[in-house]
Amino acid sequence: MQAYVMYGPGVLESTEQPDLIYGADEILLRTESVSICSTDVSYFRGHLFPETWPIVPGHEYVGEVVGIGSSLKGVVEIGQRVCYWGQTDFGGMAEYRAIRPIFGHQVAAETAWYTERNFYDADQSAAVLVPDALSWDAATIIEPLTSVLRSILVNPPRPGDVCVVLGCGPSAVLATQVLTRYVGARSVTVVDRNEYRLKVALNSGASLGFNTSTAAEALETFVRENHDQYADYVFDALPHVAVDGHGKDVRELAMGLLRPGGTYVVYGATGVRQQINTWLILAKGLNIRATPFDVRLFPMARSAHVANIAVRLLESGLVDAAPVVSHRISFYDPPAVVGAFESYGQGDSMKTCLRLSPLAHAAADTGMLLGKM
Repeated sequence: MQAYVMYGPGVLESTEQPDLIYGADEILLRTESVSICSTDVSYFRGHLFPETWPIVPGHEYVGEVVGIGSSLKGVVEIGQRVCYWGQTDFGGMAEYRAIRPIFGHQVAAETAWYTERNFYDADQSAAVLVPDALSWDAATIIEPLTSVLRSILVNPPRPGDVCVVLGCGPSAVLATQVLTRYVGARSVTVVDRNEYRLKVALNSGASLGFNTSTAAEALETFVRENHDQYADYVFDALPHVAVDGHGKDVRELAMGLLRPGGTYVVYGATGVRQQINTWLILAKGLNIRATPFDVRLFPMARSAHVANIAVRLLESGLVDAAPVVSHRISFYDPPAVVGAFESYGQGDSMKTCLRLSPLAHAAADTGMLLGKM
């Protein structure tokens, strides 16, 4: 099968990989589409680090069931579309993917392993069936929306709270919609350095926005004028912030806007140490919160229920996937795929979806060369 292999930061190639073998507790998925996540890009840029190289990136995924292990007969059917959350950040940017699913309606035991990234992960993934009416690009948004919902539902603002969202990338735009349309925030203020993404967030429910590149002085003035009395809740969707020594760090500015006792939710992930003002946390009694990856605290079975909520929100239109997907390219165009990694977050772009043509899989409909244990 064809897959994208990342051999180290900045090195991504389309290569031929061994055909997959799936076990009794696994299903085999033929990839329909997969979108590029900021987590994938963080590995590409050297901001996150796997236990070993190389890796096959990709986890914002939707695929069609083409093989079912013996212990999952009756749980899922051939031809159904499946999206999953968890079971590592890897493996999705390939023509096929094998997963050990746990669906919300399923009673199944979870087994865990230590990742060396400081948390216990499950051998299983939280899985959800994708309705036929949900388009292939919208279906890849189930995974990031599940991540956003896991964070906000565990650490919610109160109805009527004033919220600040740091970053206006895809997850931040989803969070803005969830905060304003689903959990009852009074208003959302957004901060980003990309003007296009700011406009997307403002069109998705945010009421006020600041560009940290072109309006840094205006933002600092706003913080001085509203210090300690503006926001109740901050959702930090920034994966990595490089501090150049000029001006205040955007996280410090956001903490400055929080009322005493306010909530600061960490969502964006990076393996690079970030600057944070511990004095503001202590002086104002801020609540620093996050939803754990560790399955001992948040089992996959619970994440499967959250994934079902994500599907319902997308299916109903309460959360709109359209502003989050800006580019659609072929999985079989390696220069375009590598370019999407290199240019992620720049210019007029949000999320890029990789589409696998159904015609390219015609020969595989018979299960050609796919093993089964």
